[in-house]
Amino acid sequence: MDPTTLFSYESHVDSRSLHGRTLLVTLGAYSDAGDAQQLIDDQLLNSLSSRVVGRLDMDQVYDYAGRRPEVTLQLDHFADYEKPEILLHEVTSADAETFFLLTGPEPSFQWERVASALQIVVEQLGIERTLLLQGFPAPVPHTRELPVTRFAGDPDSITVRRTMPGTFRLRAPFTALLTMRLAERGHEVVGLTVHVPQYLHEMSYPDAAIALLGAITEEQGPQLPIESLETQAGPVREAVTAQIDSQPELQEMVSGLEARFDRMITSGAGAEVPTADAIAAEVEEYLASFEQEDGGTDGGKDTDDPDGPTPSQPAS
Repeated sequence: MDPTTLFSYESHVDSRSLHGRTLLVTLGAYSDAGDAQQLIDDQLLNSLSSRVVGRLDMDQVYDYAGRRPEVTLQLDHFADYEKPEILLHEVTSADAETFFLLTGPEPSFQWERVASALQIVVEQLGIERTLLLQGFPAPVPHTRELPVTRFAGDPDSITVRRTMPGTFRLRAPFTALLTMRLAERGHEVVGLTVHVPQYLHEMSYPDAAIALLGAITEEQGPQLPIESLETQAGPVREAVTAQIDSQPELQEMVSGLEARFDRMITSGAGAEVPTADAIAAEVEEYLASFEQEDGGTDGGKDTDDPDGPTPSQPAS
């Protein structure tokens, strides 16, 4: 099927006038730990000048029955239907740099066709570098800087070498296919995955978005604002600390994660550094938990918590 008919520019937009060197992608995957993608979308679209310039035809690529949109029933009529959309936004940074942001749910169907359509868009816009952003629940403590690992179609495209500690076989998100297809056409594409404490991954965690925005700059992307996210992050940090301090079980869990995390990043005084195989086995064991789920993989968050009890979500 012709991929050129899947994506369309808005009627008021002259596509020939659009140009930018960076495309940020926050399409849904099997997880958005800490609401990292949603927080980034809100931050960029609400704090910077932006406009919608194009969209995918969702009726061709979205499973409405499998991932039913929400609608409000008000007594005797329906309202506020949440139409799923994959939108391309043109955004202008504070220093007047134009870049693009692709938002929306993961496509359900026609992945190859969607990837081809987006590859055409990348070439039309003159995109030099595509950055894919995602949060992932991981056995890391909230008391340490959140790691942001990288992957790429061509490893030489990665500016800061922070990769996963081994080789894994997992169910593919659409962004994995997009990475491969763009790279096959000679485009630079780098994925950024922030590791969010597993015991916090179901709540909105601004530190996850802050870590990703910092990684964007490290990977030659635009300089992006984090001030409002820092404002949101402060009360969340305080609430999480208060809840953990009040529960000895959680304190013990976090202490164990801290010790493990510190061993992974430094040898310390007489501390034994885990081997690459040991680290890989631990991460692979966690990834395997996704394979044990029944039903769909529509970006819902895993409710199982093998690392211990989960603190309740602090009030926003």
